[in-house]
Amino acid sequence: MALSGMRGLSVFISDVRNCHNKEQERLRVDKELGNIRTRFKNEKGLSPYEKKKYVWKMLYIYMLGYDVDFGHMETVSLISAPKYPEKQVGYIVTSCLLNENNDFLRMVINTVRNDIIGRNETFQCLALTMVGNIGGKEFSESLAPDVQKLLISSSCRPVVRKKAALCLLRLYRKNPDVVNIDGWADRMAQLLDERDLGVLTSVMSLFVSLVSNNSEAYWNCLPKCVRILERLARNQDIPQEYTYYGIPSPWLQVKTMRALQYFPTIEDPNARRALFEVLQRILMGTDVVKNVNKNNASHAVLFEALALVMHLDAEKEMMSQCVALLGKFIAVREPNIRYLGLENMTRMLLVTDVQDIIRRHQAQIITSLKDPDISIRRRALDLLYGMCDVTNAKEIVEELLQYLDTAEFAMREELSLKAAILAEKFAPQLLWVRLPPCLALACKASAEAWGVLGSSVGRSRGYTWGKLSMGMAERKAGSQRHADSLSQAVACREKGVAGREESCGERESCALWVACEHSKILNLY
Repeated sequence: MALSGMRGLSVFISDVRNCHNKEQERLRVDKELGNIRTRFKNEKGLSPYEKKKYVWKMLYIYMLGYDVDFGHMETVSLISAPKYPEKQVGYIVTSCLLNENNDFLRMVINTVRNDIIGRNETFQCLALTMVGNIGGKEFSESLAPDVQKLLISSSCRPVVRKKAALCLLRLYRKNPDVVNIDGWADRMAQLLDERDLGVLTSVMSLFVSLVSNNSEAYWNCLPKCVRILERLARNQDIPQEYTYYGIPSPWLQVKTMRALQYFPTIEDPNARRALFEVLQRILMGTDVVKNVNKNNASHAVLFEALALVMHLDAEKEMMSQCVALLGKFIAVREPNIRYLGLENMTRMLLVTDVQDIIRRHQAQIITSLKDPDISIRRRALDLLYGMCDVTNAKEIVEELLQYLDTAEFAMREELSLKAAILAEKFAPQLLWVRLPPCLALACKASAEAWGVLGSSVGRSRGYTWGKLSMGMAERKAGSQRHADSLSQAVACREKGVAGREESCGERESCALWVACEHSKILNLY
């Protein structure tokens, strides 16, 4: 951009950097904005060099976080300049300073269109990049047909077609009507045969958006996606510049597998078999290594493959392999991988066949509940809650109650809620709950209040009862009276409430909620 040749711009940037505090910086910026405003009032006296310099200064000031509410006309006027240096500045600064609803953009729609349909590839790239960033509905109505022609043109270079695909993606998101589904299904199938991986990656981004809205129209593209994955998995004809730490274009792999998840099923047996071979190769070939960048790329591909395996309802053997792999990941030291392992294992709970296999990792999941990272603790809590059943309810609820004593405030509400729900859900098994006397409370502020709650609420969920009784207790003045109220409710647990035998499960559930919320007051442990 030859910014080093603009002495005035370099001096201004140096002055800003040398400011000792924010107030000095603001004064210097205000002074410069006043100077630019004065010079723009006499625009006819400005040379192209000066206009570029002042527009660059405006962009720098905007990047510092200051409002720039003038000079927009001068900025967009540079787009119409015949020479590349001025046109480049116009496109770049316009993309940063203006949004799609700015009225000044209407003035340059024709200029942008002329650059797109012109023969100058550099101007085409500038125009497509700007429209791909800030193009709105008006741009989509005026430019979409021309952008589509560039995308499917065999005479355009890959760099132009890449930008055309991403530009069309932006226009489609703003106005889906610009893509005619009937005519584009066959065109998209042809585009997916592209050999250039740069163009193919951009086209796949467009395809993901198209198929997410209407997968039925693009069934003929499904085998093409499978072939793309085969090519990448076997590392066939993959240029070195698209190989990231030994992984062939991980971005394209992730996008392709994400596109396949929008199809309800794969009926073609050949395509299904080929796809599962690719997925098997991914599952077998991914492991934790020391290089962080390679880990990130390989696991991005792996976790997308796991999502696709679940979507396709694979055989139990492959599902079991996925769970075993996730079991390894939740035990590694890298927190990001551990988090993703817990998150994907929670999603695997939707598959009935592997729920028992997931429960084998219960001990490691409970260990994650004590992780220093709160996001990992939340995922572990979600997973324990989802995997809880009659066989492991005792262990899980007891672990949640133990964790409650050290849990921070941010998690206590969710933790107590989940514990109460599990206690209610597995009420017949509540006999095994061995809690301190203070914890096994009957969930009421007084014996009379419990009777009122029981008659008015009936078989409501235990945690709802707990909220009500907790509210009663909180309205009592003073922490000591608050504790007395809760202790009074504890005593009711020992005596029982005559004629309410069927409410035992509810009272036990409420006990968990109230005690969780007020364990510090009761000094439970």
